[in-house]
Amino acid sequence: MSPSTSPLAAPALIRIFDHFAYAQQARSALLDDGFSAQAVQLDTVDDEAVPVQGKAAWRGMFRLVVAIGNAQERERAHAIVQACHGCDIEQRTASHAGRRRAGAAALAG
Repeated sequence: MSPSTSPLAAPALIRIFDHFAYAQQARSALLDDGFSAQAVQLDTVDDEAVPVQGKAAWRGMFRLVVAIGNAQERERAHAIVQACHGCDIEQRTASHAGRRRAGAAALAG
């Protein structure tokens, strides 16, 4: 994919999924709603921690990136992805960090 057609070249909505079926359902719903296949990128996080918008996603998660052209598209994409159990990267990072701190405290305690 060339940089000019990459979803990451434009403003993007990024969501993380724990289950591929939900991520695929969200991708299909976005395509059915009129988003182009080039604007919707679904991939698997294979590394331990992959930077995404200054945060990290962890191995075993599925990342959906939707190129957004305007506020209306952002609202449509957000509603679709949220209905399919997509998680905001900011929320997921905070949740994951909290679990890691709790686990470390339990081991130290």
